[in-house]
Amino acid sequence: MEPQGGDPSPSLGGVATQQSSFTPEAYPVKCKYPFPPSTEGGCPPPHAYVAETTLARRHDDLHVETGMLFTRSSMFPGAILPEGTKFAGNGFPDPRRFVFREDADAIPFSYKQIDTILRTFGVPRGSKKADQVAATLRTCEAKSPEPHTCATSKQAEVEFAASSLATRISELRAVVTVVHGKKDAARYTVAPNGVARIGKAGRGAMVPCHLMAYPYMVHYCHLLADVEALRVELMGFGDDGHAAAAASGATAIAMCHANTTSWDARYFQMLNATRGEEICHFMPRNYVLWLPAAAL
Repeated sequence: MEPQGGDPSPSLGGVATQQSSFTPEAYPVKCKYPFPPSTEGGCPPPHAYVAETTLARRHDDLHVETGMLFTRSSMFPGAILPEGTKFAGNGFPDPRRFVFREDADAIPFSYKQIDTILRTFGVPRGSKKADQVAATLRTCEAKSPEPHTCATSKQAEVEFAASSLATRISELRAVVTVVHGKKDAARYTVAPNGVARIGKAGRGAMVPCHLMAYPYMVHYCHLLADVEALRVELMGFGDDGHAAAAASGATAIAMCHANTTSWDARYFQMLNATRGEEICHFMPRNYVLWLPAAAL
């Protein structure tokens, strides 16, 4: 099977050295936080990574990319997303491809073999990239009550999604966020009738896959409980506040968590929300939501 996405398949012989770190994920998946895990199983809700902002400074290490996290009740037709909300820019990598499965399977993917992995990709020990590789491997190997995998190839991801959703591969559908144009609009507002639920809500209804920081494309995929997915149609506005061309809008996919009673208090402070309130996060570029075709 050919690698999937928009760029050529990355080489397994090395990584770019001009950058000090791999492009940060929008929602790093980490299981060791300074607060208890969610009762939903596994890690607390993924928090988006971003360069330091006033919001991030107020909440210490709880970094949230502008506009990515919101309460379900705040997403309605006519709602205006925060200025600076980006689905394709602001650090989110260009569309990427998985490497060939035979290539991915031929190299180690285990924390016990991290020295070999770092040498293979020319990553210096003690560097920020090395820390990112270590964090990804630890997360992928961490035990969790929820079914999960770190897919290093398109085939592995599809097989996990099909198995988790108890459906045939041919009956799976991948849903992604699409920016209609060459770049994000200066500002977004929710279109009339622009919020729709997709798939079924509840346990075992969908498999989201999150991008991880690694020398080549790796997705953390998991089967969640108490979630629903939304498709949000967004209209773009220019810097002058006037409606931009139709091609500047976006169709954004979001995941909403119904049971937030055990989440860290800082999420509710950040959103001015009540504990237990349904909280959602967008899935920007390079994230995938798998659903049974019959649920669409």
